[in-house]
Amino acid sequence: MKRKIITLATLVLAWLPLGLLAQIDHLVFVEVVLQPSDGEYVRIENPTSQSVNLSNYYLTDATDHTTGKYYYNLPSGADYWSGGSTDFIVRFPDQDLAPGAVLVVGLSTASRYQTAYGSLPDLALKEDLLPAETGETTIGGAPYGFLGNASETLVLFAWDGSSAVVQDVDYLIWGNTDFAVDKTGVGSYLPDTPIANQSAAPIHLDGEKLIRAANNEGAEVSTGGNGITGHDETSEDLANTWVVATLSVTKPVISNIQTSPANPTPDDPLTVSATVVDTSGLATVDLYYIFAGDTSTLAMTNTGGDTYSAQIPAIGAEGQLGFYVLATNTSSISTKSNTNGITIAEPPEALTIGTVRQNIDDYVGQNITFNAVVTIGSGVIRTDRTSMYIQDGSGFGINLNQAGLLNPPLVRGDSVQVTGVVDVYVSSSTGDETVQLSGFTYTLLAQDRPIPLVRSIDVTQLNTLVYEGSFVKMSGVVTSRSDDIGGGSNIILEDASGATTVRVWDTTNMLDDPTADSLLQVGMIVEIGGIGSSYREEGQLLAAYPQDVREKPEGEAGTGATTLRVRPYPFVPQLGERIQYTYSFPAYSRITLRIFDASGRHIITLFDDFRPLALEKTEYWNGRDATNAIVPAGTYLMHLETVNRNTGERASDMAPVVIGTRLK
Repeated sequence: MKRKIITLATLVLAWLPLGLLAQIDHLVFVEVVLQPSDGEYVRIENPTSQSVNLSNYYLTDATDHTTGKYYYNLPSGADYWSGGSTDFIVRFPDQDLAPGAVLVVGLSTASRYQTAYGSLPDLALKEDLLPAETGETTIGGAPYGFLGNASETLVLFAWDGSSAVVQDVDYLIWGNTDFAVDKTGVGSYLPDTPIANQSAAPIHLDGEKLIRAANNEGAEVSTGGNGITGHDETSEDLANTWVVATLSVTKPVISNIQTSPANPTPDDPLTVSATVVDTSGLATVDLYYIFAGDTSTLAMTNTGGDTYSAQIPAIGAEGQLGFYVLATNTSSISTKSNTNGITIAEPPEALTIGTVRQNIDDYVGQNITFNAVVTIGSGVIRTDRTSMYIQDGSGFGINLNQAGLLNPPLVRGDSVQVTGVVDVYVSSSTGDETVQLSGFTYTLLAQDRPIPLVRSIDVTQLNTLVYEGSFVKMSGVVTSRSDDIGGGSNIILEDASGATTVRVWDTTNMLDDPTADSLLQVGMIVEIGGIGSSYREEGQLLAAYPQDVREKPEGEAGTGATTLRVRPYPFVPQLGERIQYTYSFPAYSRITLRIFDASGRHIITLFDDFRPLALEKTEYWNGRDATNAIVPAGTYLMHLETVNRNTGERASDMAPVVIGTRLK
């Protein structure tokens, strides 16, 4: 007969809509022992996500239809309990019941409970629970046996001490409806379910107990009732939501629910795992997930020990995903976890060094993480502390600075994830600023990676200091070199827009390399890579590795023709404008490129030298004459002449150049 009861409950639960399996929003009874008399207890669970303070919560079995004594009369101060020797109406002490926690109340003394079960209850009726009214005795004199084995009522309710009504929290009757309660028409109470329509839980024998079959209240009406959350607690179909089980049977316990990845995107499958424990053995563990109003179910598989997991396929859209675990044991008793939520969203754009540098005031003092590649390793520029550089996909870099040297050192090409505090170091002697990460930590991700997005810039761009900390390339002519200057060498590199200093510290040993040393001699035309820096607020390039310098051809390979092209529009030198021109010449020729005014007067020679290779070069004229004075507005003639040294063959080309004037 008892097995039929369990099966009936299982069948009813199977067809309940998912909405009725929603998490309960108030405290509930989950186990009750009616006999033997000295082993009576009740387990109360907090299935909500919030801690509940019990100081205004009450527990009673004192329903007396004969004398008209009912718990709901407590606000009036009269007729609220029967006074019977095996009846009680008590208030809980001031303590909290945490989310998911269970409170065991022994319905006698702690020692009697311990004798029956080998452990102490959380609270004992005779020793820990308080009278419903201070100064009154509201616990019957019987030493034990408070719950009727065949029929009775047990009510958990709340009262704030001043309201005209109490609030039902959970309501349980068993055996029959002889002790059922109906508050319809009483004072300000809302209607309850008529007693004739109320459902009673089954009863049990010694060695058994009543247990709530699942974390739900079945078809209980959830609105318009006297419950603490608006439920009609008297409407629960107790015959189906409660079952009889042996004392050793417990509800499955679900804990440690985890998801991977922690921040899923629409393209990521989501793995959900949970720890599920049950004393009698598990029958099924299922994962329910809800997205965009649709609910799906997956069977969770045991992946070792008490861990179960299932993988939700990639959702394919952004939104909020809800999920919960439902575990059922071999005694057909179920537990449902809290419903969890996780956001499915596209990952945020990674913060780049370029973004931080462009908005530096917003990031100073913040702890920031970058994924980047080492451009100058630790122990290269300085050997007394760490001063190194990294660069990310934005094409901008930053200094890493802290006391001590890294061991092992990070070297160029190491791909790293670096976290540190953004700050701006200002030199007290020169006023130069260095954006850096201080007190950094790092994780090595890979090795031998290329430096991302290396830009080629000129002296004018370097002097803007926009590329401070970034690895860049520059091309030009070495016009001077000074060694043994303050622990390093200063090499002046000049291009069409100006001149700058290439600083090579002795600690780099760069100039010990014969090839690099020979290339960085006066008169050599080179391309060199290094870190944009500054000295006394003028652009400077920090070079550190021999492989970063190479001979730079003056131009692209030419066809051997003598040609000249000038951009066909006026320019205004007074505004700092320049005009671009491109010329080509044959091999083994002397090349002369000059500018004349409209009367044929020579203004300036732009190039006059021998070249063994046929090249095409692009340069700029700044509108100044041989004395560096800006020439007047007007039309000028650029003239190219080539003479082949071997054959004496001459060729020429010319193009007009128009200089405008600044409008006032």
